[in-house]
Parts: sequence; C-alpha cells; structure tokens
Amino acid sequence: MTEQPFSAGLAAGLSAAVTPSADCWQQRRFRAMNTVVEVVAYHDGEDVTAAIETLFHQAEQRMSRFLPDSELSQLNAATTPQTVSPALFAVIETALWAAQQTGGLYDPTILADLEAAGYDRSFEYVVTRNGFSWPAATDAPGAAGRRRTSYADIVLDRAASVVAKPAGVRLDLGGIGKGWTVDRAAERLMDAAAFLVNAGGDLYAHGRPGHPRGWRITIEHPLRRTHWIARLYIDHAGLATSTTMKRRWTMDGQHRHHLIDPRTGQPAITDALSVTVVAPRTVTAELLAKVALLLGADAGLAYLTAVEGAEGLIYTADGRVLTTPGLASVLDAVEPTGIAD
Repeated sequence: MTEQPFSAGLAAGLSAAVTPSADCWQQRRFRAMNTVVEVVAYHDGEDVTAAIETLFHQAEQRMSRFLPDSELSQLNAATTPQTVSPALFAVIETALWAAQQTGGLYDPTILADLEAAGYDRSFEYVVTRNGFSWPAATDAPGAAGRRRTSYADIVLDRAASVVAKPAGVRLDLGGIGKGWTVDRAAERLMDAAAFLVNAGGDLYAHGRPGHPRGWRITIEHPLRRTHWIARLYIDHAGLATSTTMKRRWTMDGQHRHHLIDPRTGQPAITDALSVTVVAPRTVTAELLAKVALLLGADAGLAYLTAVEGAEGLIYTADGRVLTTPGLASVLDAVEPTGIAD
C-alpha cells in the first residue's frame, strides 16, 4: 500500500518500505460534524469502518448546534433542568472539566459570542453569505455577546444524567465534540492491528503500519495549503491542530474567525497562526491546541511544555516554528517552506 494523502490540514499515510497485506485494509470516507471524516483500519475480518460512520452521525445528532432537532439544540432551548443521553452528558462533563482546568480559556458557553461574530450557521453557509476571508495580518474583533453567565453556572447531576443551566445559557461543543468522538471511535477499533481516524485534522493513530515509528502525519502550512511545516510519527496517540486561518469570513467589512477568546468574547487576536498538539487522547490534544493558540506563541509554548504527556508545535505570524522539547521523540522533519509530497 503506497502513501495515502488525507485532507483537512494534514496528510497521513503508510511508508512503502514495509507494507502489510493490502487485502486487510479497510477504508471509509464520509462527511459528518461539519467536516470530512476518514477512517483506515488494518483488520482481517468483517468491515469495522461502517460502525464508525454510524458513531459520527449519532454524535452529530447529539452535539450539533446547527441541527434544530439535535439533543444539544433542545438542551440550549430549555429553561428547566434536562435529562440528557449518557453520551451528551459525558461530553458536557468533559467540557466543564476542561473549562475549570484551563481557568476558562476553554469555555463551552461562548455560543452567543460566536453568533455575534457571525458564526450563527454552519461554516459553509457563513462563507456563502459573507465570503471567505483569506488571510489578514490582524483580525477585527467581533461584537461581544456580553455573556453575564459562564460555565461555572452549569450544574450536573451524574447519577440522574441531568444538566441544569441558567436561562439564556447555551452551549457550543464545537471545540471538543470532534476530538471526543474520535476517541470513542478509537476505542471501538482497538482490535485492529493498526488504524487511523481523521476528523478534519483531529485524529487518533494506532499501530505501526510500514514504519517502526508509526503513522507519518504531515502538518499543513496554515497559509500555503500545498506546503507543509512538519512531519511526525504517531502511534497510540491523538493529534489536533487549531488555527485561525481556516474558518474565516468577513462581516461588516471586517475579518472574523471562529476561535473566540472567552476573556474578551471576541475572535482571538494572537501571533500563533496554528498550533498542533500530540497527546494520549485526541480530545486532550484538541483542547490544549486551542488554549495554546489563545495564549499566543511564546506563552502557548511555555504552557504546552509544562503539560505532562503532551507535545506541541506552533507556527507563528512571523514564520517561526516553535516546538516543545519532547516533540523530538515523534518528529520526522520541520520545514516551514517544504513542498508537501
């Protein structure tokens, strides 16, 4: 099996040096959770990828703020405590834990601010309506949603699977939902000798197909989609990239993007254009990448360096590539101007 390119900000493939039997590879590509999901598994037996597609569609039906009949939309509209599914409860519980651990730098109650910045529909609709913004040296702040409540006002009853929130508080799980779902998919695929689940750049890789260091992941340049900035080898780990350069649009003649800084309620202004994190779980990598990006290049690097079990790479607005010391253990190459092949 030769190298396979993957979309959504990175490429992942098998080294051609030592390739397992092609007959045992299963592949599936589909759209869910507002992104392209790609699943590759080395498994000699029945198809294991179909169940992963079902899992993602079920997760979207629970967590999407864009589907009016989703479980999350119903919770957001409620004015009284609600009993929710175990899956949605687990995601919300993880989100609130992450908010506490990051001192609110990750906050799932930013939905009003996202909408105020113009991200009130799916990204495809926003771009069609407002136009894609690519790129800007600085981003104009959006009008803050002026939230008077936060994640700390939400109360969970784990025994009853009940979520209680003040009236008007609405949740956005976009900063955690994909990573959480990728991790659930990985749990289901652990019987496979090797697999990769890639949901728009949030991925989990397991096994060492064709290379003793694992899956080779190519990190896309945030400004030049035909270029790469680094190549990593990943095995039994999650990886996620956060960037201000992808989900961008214009509103009222100003540049906006989807990464809200909870400290201001506005699109983040940061000198970190993209942050990639490797961690034991994809959801952890996803959260850490967002927090580091909000902190900015130097503070973000210091933050990632202090987190045990995680490593990261930051591409800055002035073209620097910053890496945590431990990234060398999985790093293949760093080349800010390299041409992706």
